[in-house]
Amino acid sequence: MMLTTDSYPLATWRLLHTPPADGATNMAVDEAILRAVAAGKSPPTLRLYAWSPPCLSLGWSQPVADADREALRAAGFDLVRRPTGGRAILHADELTYSVIIPQDDPRVQGGVVTSYRRLSAALVRGLELLGVAHIVADRRASETGVGSVCFEVPSDYE
Repeated sequence: MMLTTDSYPLATWRLLHTPPADGATNMAVDEAILRAVAAGKSPPTLRLYAWSPPCLSLGWSQPVADADREALRAAGFDLVRRPTGGRAILHADELTYSVIIPQDDPRVQGGVVTSYRRLSAALVRGLELLGVAHIVADRRASETGVGSVCFEVPSDYE
């Protein structure tokens, strides 16, 4: 099926579905993809992956003191820092995705929120084409949340 758009040129993307891995490996794979895409050695990439063992990932600037490392270790969970912002995310029994695209691609021009809106709309459209039900978060939830856990406070367009 060929999808077209009036706003953006068609592009070849790479889809990677990698096997479950520990937190450090998952973040290293994302970093390697980022470097390859930035260097023009790989096309924009949508990566789907899982975590084994479960892992708490902290946003780039989140204090490690926000995590109870002893409790995580006792539960058999990894702890890792993401190269992106945001709050802590507990990854277990989920499908995670990363989108890696060159900074000069027109789909990510116009600021972070605008880019996030475009990418989220594309992901929702992809789910629709696959027949997967989806729910877009209630915007009011993100106006009131202040927790240190990422999914307590949905971002715009989640």
